[in-house]
Amino acid sequence: MADVSKDLQLIYELANGKNHTLTIPDYKDGITDAEIATGANGILTEGIFAPDGQPLAALVSAVRIDTTKTEVALV
Repeated sequence: MADVSKDLQLIYELANGKNHTLTIPDYKDGITDAEIATGANGILTEGIFAPDGQPLAALVSAVRIDTTKTEVALV
């Protein structure tokens, strides 16, 4: 049986110039690019995350990742 997972990855640049990836599992079916952009920018402007003490400085990209995992029958 196939196992399907859907993740949304938001990649931010930190204040120190390094990138940080925030993964949101099981994103909503039918979510639009505009909704993703609004949410991702809201996270940035609210300043609610500071990985390793570094505030988020910019939104770099957002990526939907859909993965299908299927067991292989071993004979």
